[in-house]
Amino acid sequence: MQHMPQPRPYLSYSAVELEDVAEETSDAACLRAILNELAFRSTQKARNLETQLKARLERLSGGAPEAPRTGIVVSLPVSTASSRSPRGGEVPPPAFAPTDEQSAALEKFKSGESLKISAFAGSGKTSTLQLMAAARPRRGLYLAFNKKIANEAASRFPSNVDCRTTHSVAARAIRSQHAYSKDKMFTRIGAMQLAAELELKPRIFGDAMKLTPPQQAFLFQATLRRFCQSSAPVVDSSHVVAAQRFLGLPPDVQIEARRWVLAEAQALWKRMTSAADALPLGHDGYLKLWALGQPRLDYDYILLDEAQDTNFVVLDVLTSQPAQMVYVGDRYQQIYEWRGAVNAMEKIETAHEAALTQSFRFGDTIASAASAVLRGLGESRPIRGNPKRTSRILDFGEADAVLARTNAAVMAEALGALSSNKRPFIVGGTDELKRLVGDVFSLMEGNPGTHPDFFGFKNWDEVVEFAQAEEGEDLKPFVTLVQIHGPRALWAAIANAVSEEAGADICLSTAHKAKGCEWPSVRLADDFSAQLDEGGSVPESEARLFYVAMTRAKDTLVVDPQLLAAFKSGVPNRRDGSRHGGAQWAEGLF
Repeated sequence: MQHMPQPRPYLSYSAVELEDVAEETSDAACLRAILNELAFRSTQKARNLETQLKARLERLSGGAPEAPRTGIVVSLPVSTASSRSPRGGEVPPPAFAPTDEQSAALEKFKSGESLKISAFAGSGKTSTLQLMAAARPRRGLYLAFNKKIANEAASRFPSNVDCRTTHSVAARAIRSQHAYSKDKMFTRIGAMQLAAELELKPRIFGDAMKLTPPQQAFLFQATLRRFCQSSAPVVDSSHVVAAQRFLGLPPDVQIEARRWVLAEAQALWKRMTSAADALPLGHDGYLKLWALGQPRLDYDYILLDEAQDTNFVVLDVLTSQPAQMVYVGDRYQQIYEWRGAVNAMEKIETAHEAALTQSFRFGDTIASAASAVLRGLGESRPIRGNPKRTSRILDFGEADAVLARTNAAVMAEALGALSSNKRPFIVGGTDELKRLVGDVFSLMEGNPGTHPDFFGFKNWDEVVEFAQAEEGEDLKPFVTLVQIHGPRALWAAIANAVSEEAGADICLSTAHKAKGCEWPSVRLADDFSAQLDEGGSVPESEARLFYVAMTRAKDTLVVDPQLLAAFKSGVPNRRDGSRHGGAQWAEGLF
């Protein structure tokens, strides 16, 4: 008897889209249809998703209920959740002996009061949170920095703990409360598309400052992005942003422009939140809308990972919860302040504090160097290396991964790898790099680009001129790279990168995108900046980024000794962070 092939309703869906659909449903038939589609996919992402969905189906068939899709997030009942793992079996006890520091943190957690855990790089913070989940098998929520970390945690935590990202919690609640379509929720819209949707026309300020429609749309989006990342209830003048080069406008023109941007951003937000309007909310938008609804998270405790890189909108929600809160993170790994992040490790006061200073990732040599960098940032406690690992620091040599400060340096390394017949893998994908180089082609043809770095420029000559000025220093490495190699060579280097790390000869990444990763050997590119500021010290934001990069290495760190010495020499203890960090294009207010 001939079997009819199973239908493939998700044939046209990407792996990311399949993951989104799976996350928003508890229907077994739908999950099985997604599994059927994944059987035709060969990527590692598809295999990982397949494993997760099989575990969910097993849990569903075993009687453990899925958390209902309601505006109030409800965890699994203790009676069914406390004895089952995410894969449907018994919860195994943590297979390691906790350190004294982990035991101390666990005892403070058992008090039922909120706790803040300062965890240095590689110090086993996730393992510590596992101990807590095992010790208190009640309803828990683990909030991860990104979906990859949440998925990995789901395989390590018992099923009484929901492992999610804040965005996934918000998305589930908003879709249950509003008649929003998937496109309304998740579609990303660029400045060009928004300008067309709003039917914008060129606008002139003062005598010569002309804003093209995409530039106007970019201003509106940047203003709303700042609002969405804040705890403010409404869009106000404090959220209005502008390129630094616009600050030369006369004061009265600046006021006019500021009022205009504010009014347009407020009107845009109204359209974004209307179910009758197709203009999408986007990820920042639905997160903000969820926070404005003052949600109550129905859990006994909430574990916030990477607390140093949360933002005001999330922090405002979490601090209003009746649940026990555990904030865990490393204040010295805060590297996303330019994206609206706020260091909860410094902002939040809790009943208890604990510290994890024993690193399991690297040995004493790397630990000692990292401790010296932290001393310059005002930290008195040293990082203790793993006595079972032998680490070394070299002046030069090959490495499994190369970490850079900028996208320009990543492109330069990609060119070098390909010229050496090495297959590079670029962490985080190549979309952003392609957008940068694609904008070079556009600007060379006299058309404005869409990347924030090129906001306000009409052609490539303007970019080159700006890069020679002091305020354009951040653009200079990329401009130089384009002038030496040309955009076609850069595009070829990016396009030829492999899509899976397993098939690569070397991994390339910015330090920002390497956060949470580790490799046996790491080389730091030469674009990390130890240039002194006007106060005669290395900027704190640069020192934090260097610390993150150097602590990705487990066995071997390859770094310029002069650069390492500069970061070890000391940075005055500045906690406000107001003078450093931040995307320059969005720092100045009208």
